[in-house]
Amino acid sequence: MTFLAELKRRNVIRVGVAYAVGSWLLAQAADLVLDVMGAPDIILRSLVAILVLGFVPAVIFAWAFEMTPEGIKKEAEVERDHSITHHTAKKLDIATMVLLVAAIGLLALDRFLPNHDAGNNPGTGSTSTESVTEKVAAEQEKGSDPALVTPDNKSIAVLPFANRSNQNDDLYFTDGIHDDLLTQLAKINDLTVISRTSVMEYRDSPKNIRQIAEELHVATVMEGGIQKVGNRVRINVQLIEAATDKHLWAETFDRELTAENIFDLQSEIARKIVAAVAGTLTPEEDQLLSDVPTRSLPAYDAYLRGRALILGANYEHSKFTEALPLAEKAVELDPDYAEAHALLAEIYGDYYWRGIEQSASFVAKYRATVDRVKTLMPGSATALLTEANFHYRVEFDYLRSLELLQQAQQVAPNDSGVLAALGFTQRRLGQFDAAINNLQRALALDPASRSYQNTMLETLYGGSRFQDVLDSTVPLEDADRNDADTQIIRAMAQFQLTGDLAPLGATLEYVNPTTSTLYLNLAPTYYLYQRDAPSALAVLDGPTWTHVLESEFGWQSVYLELKSTALRLLGDNAAANEADEQLVASLAEGEQLAPQDRLFNYLTVSNALARLGRGDEARTLLDRADSLLETHPDAMLMRAYLEGSAMTLALLGESEQALTLLHQAMASTSSSEPLTAVILQHDPRWDFFRDNPEFAQLSTPDLGVRE
Repeated sequence: MTFLAELKRRNVIRVGVAYAVGSWLLAQAADLVLDVMGAPDIILRSLVAILVLGFVPAVIFAWAFEMTPEGIKKEAEVERDHSITHHTAKKLDIATMVLLVAAIGLLALDRFLPNHDAGNNPGTGSTSTESVTEKVAAEQEKGSDPALVTPDNKSIAVLPFANRSNQNDDLYFTDGIHDDLLTQLAKINDLTVISRTSVMEYRDSPKNIRQIAEELHVATVMEGGIQKVGNRVRINVQLIEAATDKHLWAETFDRELTAENIFDLQSEIARKIVAAVAGTLTPEEDQLLSDVPTRSLPAYDAYLRGRALILGANYEHSKFTEALPLAEKAVELDPDYAEAHALLAEIYGDYYWRGIEQSASFVAKYRATVDRVKTLMPGSATALLTEANFHYRVEFDYLRSLELLQQAQQVAPNDSGVLAALGFTQRRLGQFDAAINNLQRALALDPASRSYQNTMLETLYGGSRFQDVLDSTVPLEDADRNDADTQIIRAMAQFQLTGDLAPLGATLEYVNPTTSTLYLNLAPTYYLYQRDAPSALAVLDGPTWTHVLESEFGWQSVYLELKSTALRLLGDNAAANEADEQLVASLAEGEQLAPQDRLFNYLTVSNALARLGRGDEARTLLDRADSLLETHPDAMLMRAYLEGSAMTLALLGESEQALTLLHQAMASTSSSEPLTAVILQHDPRWDFFRDNPEFAQLSTPDLGVRE
């Protein structure tokens, strides 16, 4: 008898097939039960591994043993005439058929169950347990291509509306209606809505609907136009299923131009979108859609104009100063206009954060505005986000801010602004992995947001995850010249991995310097790392630095420290001491800065005092820095505090304590910028300390084992 025939006779093949089908069914059932229980993935993976490993023992058992009326016996002990393997085979065939029917049924249920893809429990109105946001974030964490993620069938991108009035002055109105509609849709938990920044990239785009949907990872796309003529407004919209180019719904609205009509139209469009994609509205969401923010058309107009300025590109203070009178006008015209108060609070927050206005009366006005939003919109995501921002920017109470943002996330789980704010706050608390996760989720909803992208990259870089930075960015030759921050962070990650400054130099030459504050610091630093003091001074005296020094005081201490370092490299100690004296003199004026900027100011001035030989004053300033960090704990500042303190102490001859702090700084993974042997090796500020053997060892990078 051949080996194959013997396998068949002993039912080894039948046992193998039955085991495989049964194992698959068991794994699927376990996946369902464990998911409902919220069990960790390791349990399911362990079960699957056990089932796979069990296959070999199962077939070996089938070969070596046989079922008999007296029980299980070794196959060699069973006489061929008394063997009942043919009866056992029939039972195995029946069992296998039953298992196969069950498997086919489970596959059919998985394929055809309504709403299954969205993860809904039919009839309950519950939201998806794994939205497209979470799928994309999970894929990004694994380093795979997010484009491979299947979009949620209730995901939508609302493209910028065409301004059919053909009046440039009406563009703010068209964009304002578009942005308000996005806000309305974001209130519906059953929808995944791509945020404004990303869809605005497709204004006047030649790409077709399917291409846009693939790039934004959505199943549906809405486009339309707005025409404002006199006291009437016409809005036409159409919702398209991207995969088939099928029109799910289209309609034209022609109404008298009143605030009530505008908001009613937005609510009606939102409801029809939900119906078109077979989504559900909870009673609470339906009520939110019915709210009319203001009945004053002039107030709405002023609000739209102010918000259009805030939503403009780049983080520039000028847009806040221009928006302030418009926001103030909106709340003056309608004191009950909650969104206008929220816009005003956002502007106040920027003023305080930049140190432009921090008087007690200003803080009281800011606080009153926050309280007004809370009164007008109790429990809303906007009110919670507004209050969280106040605690973050004014009180630096990151724990309270985090608590409020977590509440906001419960109210609006698909709000990219809330997710990004969570990431910003978690960084301050040292929760870097959680911060990266929320920033990735914000990016899934707003993939074109450079702010979110750069903050995520800064967080990865600060946590010494240099390879992750490279994996999350495109090479320089494929980059936008205005995307300076992204490329500079990428170049610094390459420098940390290899010790090669060439990529940073190429990046600084390629990008547009006016778009990046990182450029300000790293352009002169690049030359200082090469001990090219004349080039560093040329950058510091150039137009980019001149402009920022004229507009923002907070850069003064950075400029003076860089200049002092360059002058000492040239051997002009007298001029370097003069720069240090100016740095010390700027201390009092720097007290107006926010705590994180004040801390950097204390540290740079303490270094300057130590270089000037004023040790007692330097130590006093270190005590003030220590007290500030204790009062306002901030994980993003810890590395800078440790390194700055170490430098002051090393300059004062306290080498042992300085080295202890340096070890702590290099071990820290919570920072805005990691301190590594590569940095210590290149930074000329540490040249005075290079004769110390322990420092020499610390500043020698082992690039061969660096990941």
